[in-house]
Amino acid sequence: MSVAQRVIRFAVVLAVGVALVGCGGGGPRRVVVKGRVVEGGKPLELKGDQFKAGAIGVEVTFYPLDASGKVDQSKQSYGTRVKEDGSFVLDGELGKGIPVGKYKAALAFRDTMYRSPKGQGDRWEGKFALDKTPFTFDVQDASKEIVIDIGSAGGAPAPGGQGSPKS
Repeated sequence: MSVAQRVIRFAVVLAVGVALVGCGGGGPRRVVVKGRVVEGGKPLELKGDQFKAGAIGVEVTFYPLDASGKVDQSKQSYGTRVKEDGSFVLDGELGKGIPVGKYKAALAFRDTMYRSPKGQGDRWEGKFALDKTPFTFDVQDASKEIVIDIGSAGGAPAPGGQGSPKS
């Protein structure tokens, strides 16, 4: 066998090995989570210059749960900012989604100008923080939209009137 044939054979074996490792499906199945934050069934609206500048905004964070229903501190949480129309997309690392499983969803309405001993910059004063949030979801299918209704969770109406946080 000539040197060129050995080099070609080595390159083919190497390419096959890399393809098998890269496509092996290692790791958990992931899905991109799409959802909406609503209040009493009505879309949560975030408007104004403060929202556009990033001074205010709603953040949603998904914390993975273990088999007993407790937050699994050994696993990564995933967060995103809610868009102007109340929708959000949680696409995880590198846009590949988050691992399927059960999650607790915490929310915060961040406002850099809002001061409260309870919420520390959270207009909802921690009502939907990790230790208080009533929202849990079983994330299995990217085609199912997650709806988080803060009005049905007994939370206080969002500042700004008519149940919508506005600046």
